[in-house]
Parts: sequence; structure tokens; C-alpha cells
Amino acid sequence: MKVRPLLYLTAFVAAILGATAAYLALSVPNDLRADALLKEARKDLTDGNNDKARESLSKIMLQYPRTDAAAAATVALWSLGRKERDDLAREIAVLRTQNQRQAQIVSNLQRTVTAVQNAPPKVVTVQAPAPKPAPAKKVTPKKKTSPKKKTTTRRRRR
Repeated sequence: MKVRPLLYLTAFVAAILGATAAYLALSVPNDLRADALLKEARKDLTDGNNDKARESLSKIMLQYPRTDAAAAATVALWSLGRKERDDLAREIAVLRTQNQRQAQIVSNLQRTVTAVQNAPPKVVTVQAPAPKPAPAKKVTPKKKTSPKKKTTTRRRRR
């Protein structure tokens, strides 16, 4: 009767070995596929393709939930979301400061326009420009002419 416990023990060890072999046969290819997707997602992140990387990381989490890559994908998605929130917060802060500057400029312009509207009308007198003195004429001495003889002119008859 010592054989029966030995058979049970052998069956139990064989079942454990079989389950381990089945687990490894089923999980190792999943780990390899998940790791390949994780590397692709990391490459997309470094290239700046956040949307494509997010899709790959979500696919890892959904298709291979019990792998190490799924845990890494969860952390990567969390950090990606945090980074995008921080970037948006910075952009919002910049836009708010620009908005404040523009509001200040607009209010200054409104004050200027109101001041111009409320200003009393100015009377503008236009003075004609003073006439320029005429340039002095050069006086040239007259030439002495000899007295001419009076000549009569005859008319021709036709």
C-alpha cells in the first residue's frame, strides 16, 4: 500500500508540471507580443506621435492584461496623460497673460478715444503764407542810340 501514495504524488507533480508547461506555452508568446507593442509605443512617444502611442498602450492593456508590458503600459499612459495636462496648463497660463495684456491695451485705447471725443473742438485759423518778395529785377542800362532819321515810306501802287 505504499505504492498508492507514490502514485498520487507522481500524478500531482505531473499535473503541476503540465500546468506550468501550458502556462508558459500560452503566456510567453503573449509576453513577446506585448513587449514588441510596448517598444513600438515607446518609439512613437519619442517621435512625438502621442495618439499612436496611446493606441498601442491601450491595446497592450486590453489584449495582454496579465503581462509585465501591461503594467508598464499603464504607467506610460498615466505619465502621458499627466504630461499633456501640464502642457495644457502652461498653454492656458500663457493665453491668460496674453488676454490680460490685450485687455489692458483695449482699455487704454478706449480711454484715448473717449478723451478725444470729449475734448473741446479746436478752432483752427489758417493764415495765408506771407507773399514772397519778388526778386529784384536787374536794371540794365539802356544803350545810347543815335537819333534816327525820319524816313518816309512810300506806298506802292497796285
